Amino acid sequence: MKKIRVLLVFVFMCMISSYGQNTMSQQQIRRQAAKVDTVYTVKERSNMAGWFNERVNEMKLTDDVREEYDAIIFSRIYDMTRINDKDKNYTDAEMQDKFDEIVDRMNMEVKRILTTEQYINHLENFAEIERSVYKKFNWDEK
Repeated sequence: MKKIRVLLVFVFMCMISSYGQNTMSQQQIRRQAAKVDTVYTVKERSNMAGWFNERVNEMKLTDDVREEYDAIIFSRIYDMTRINDKDKNYTDAEMQDKFDEIVDRMNMEVKRILTTEQYINHLENFAEIERSVYKKFNWDEK
């Protein structure tokens, strides 16, 4: 009897796990369907990431600060990549405003963990990326 219970619990857990995985893949499918083609090619993104990583390395961050910095940057970059999702239905001006809001939020977050010199370096580095995004979207600088 105990073996049957263990077997039933195991089967039940497998069913729940399988259901959860199917739900996630359905969610991922919906998200991907709503996503608009990115503005940059894979090669362009790779080049930008390499360039930015070199600039960040020049900031000489401690391991702990670098980890926190990367977490903030990657989180905000993810937010930036979602502003052109079809389901958001933003106008071009709204996308620009959202992008600027995300950049401002990111800058406030990194300012609290960086020295003044590192923060200035961050602003200079990310300004290059901002200019590139503005150029790709044909946005006027405010």
